[in-house]
This record gives sequence, C-alpha cells and structure tokens, in this order.
Amino acid sequence: MNLPEALAARVHASMPGRDEPFVIALCGWADTGKSTVAAQLVAALRQFGLAADAISTDDFMRDRAERDAIGISGYDLRSIDMAALRAALVRFLARQAFGVRRYDNRTGMKSAEASTVSPADVLVVEGIHALHPDLAPHTHLKVFIDADEATARELRVRANQRKRGMSAHEAAARVEREWRDYCAWVLPRRERADIVVQVDLEFGYRELRSERLSAG
Repeated sequence: MNLPEALAARVHASMPGRDEPFVIALCGWADTGKSTVAAQLVAALRQFGLAADAISTDDFMRDRAERDAIGISGYDLRSIDMAALRAALVRFLARQAFGVRRYDNRTGMKSAEASTVSPADVLVVEGIHALHPDLAPHTHLKVFIDADEATARELRVRANQRKRGMSAHEAAARVEREWRDYCAWVLPRRERADIVVQVDLEFGYRELRSERLSAG
C-alpha cells in the first residue's frame, strides 16, 4: 500500500465541516520510515489543498550525549520533554504558531535555532513517543508502524551504521539495549492505534488493522 496517500485520503475525507485543525500521530520502532512517511504525507495532504506540516517527537528529546551520560535510551520516558510537546499541540489546535528546535539524527543534537511551525489544517507528529497517553486528547488519527523483531532490529542496525556512523558492533549493542526499552515503553501503545501497518526490509507497508477516524 502507498501509506502516505492512503492516510492523506482518509484525513481529507474527514475535513469537510471541521473547525479544529487535525493532528495525526505516527508511532513505531525507530528507523521504520516514520519521518519519510510523514514528509510524503504532508506533500499528499497539500495536493488535496490542505495546509500541512510535520514535527518529530525527537525535537523534544534530550540530545544523544546527554542521554548516554545518564544511561537512558530515547525510548525511556525520561528522554523527552512531554510537557513541552503537549503544549506545542495545544498551541497548534488553537491555531497559534510555535517554535521547535529540529533534531538531527546524525549529530544526535537539536538545532541551535528554533524554526516556526505556523497554523495549518493538519499537523503530523511522528516519532517513538507519538502515541504517549498525554498526547492522546490532542490527536485525531493514531497510526502505529509495526515490524517483526528480526526486521525491526535489522532496520535499526542498518540505520545506525549509515545515518549515525556507528561501527557494526556499536550499532548492534545499541539495538540490544533499545529493544528492551521499546518493548516496555512503546510497543504496548500499539493497542491505542486506529491504524496498524507492518513494514518490511524494503519499506513496504501492509495494513494490519484499521478503525474509523476519531471525531474529536
């Protein structure tokens, strides 16, 4: 399935007569294509004539060096400023602009300068904490990208080497630590999703479960 186009069509169909902006939450294991899907989804929404933008939950996360120093992974809830992320969504739903310091996966750091997210019809929030319960009242379509364990691990190891410049040993060791935290903190949120899709090693997506869009 073409996931971005399918999601855009669902959102577009729900927009007539809607006064409040629409927020899509896109969650799942790291390096399953969430940021790419989010960018393509924004483009597809714009093709429907909707003003759309995207942010990552990583933009509200401690820098990698800080996480490493205190011995936590990005899956650990202590890694993210959930209050700031929730406040950003509240501002967006009130049609107010907000600032965000974009996270760079290669450097593991957020940008020094904040960029502005302007009021729009739709905001895509992608990231491993996008289905956190504190954000649920502020999101209208919840999507979980799932993968079997072997696929998830392989995608992450490849990305750690290619995008983050890690050695094969370092990449595999980091995945071992992260998998435990993912299973504890993120995987249980799959049950909260309206749509669950499965990704393969070639970033093909297959829908596993779909429910109606939230009216809220």
